Amino acid sequence: MKKIFIALLLIVVLSGVACAADDDKMTFDNVTFGKAYKIKGYASVTLLGFKFIDAYAQWDDGKASVAQHTNGILHYNNKNDVHYKRPTGDSDYYVSLYVHASYKDSGDEADFAWLKADIINLQKTEATFMKDISVKVIYDDEYEYEGWIRQFNYDLSKSEIYRYQSKTTIGWPVCLSPVDEMPIKPMYKGHYAFGCTLPNFVIEDKSAPLRMVITMDDHKLTYNIR
Repeated sequence: MKKIFIALLLIVVLSGVACAADDDKMTFDNVTFGKAYKIKGYASVTLLGFKFIDAYAQWDDGKASVAQHTNGILHYNNKNDVHYKRPTGDSDYYVSLYVHASYKDSGDEADFAWLKADIINLQKTEATFMKDISVKVIYDDEYEYEGWIRQFNYDLSKSEIYRYQSKTTIGWPVCLSPVDEMPIKPMYKGHYAFGCTLPNFVIEDKSAPLRMVITMDDHKLTYNIR
């Protein structure tokens, strides 16, 4: 009888430990822009903006500090000639230009869901958040799409905008290659984008719910796209 009592007591204690551990994991539903969501001892997350985009620019591995640019606009054209018009209205001229970056294109049948966020490191050591973060998008409460995360280095690219061939200018900085992730020091802020490739039908079907779930070291934040 004594052994049974000890066994039951042990089960209760272990259950309590498991519950306590679960209680340490935080869940934030329907997160909004401009509000800091604090995970004690880990990170503070603030969402900045969301877009559907068909392309984004990314530095080649190890090349984030060797940008060539004209008037603050980075042009990517795979070494083809670029046509410029002089501000004075003089005759046009052509230059051959190559930048150590490339476009990631979603293709004709999809677009990227692109959610920007700032993350403050609340840990007492440097953090490389990308290894602890996973992203997924859930469509119509049924279909799941695996996402990814990118990081920006604002020390090098804060004022940059980039031109996607001749189509449009997007005022968001060029992201780092994942292999060049920058560790974030304690109480410093890192700059990120959570992304996911989604079929056109999913994006255009406004009647069905669509949400992005960001898991950070088992803590969850959910952004309702619609």
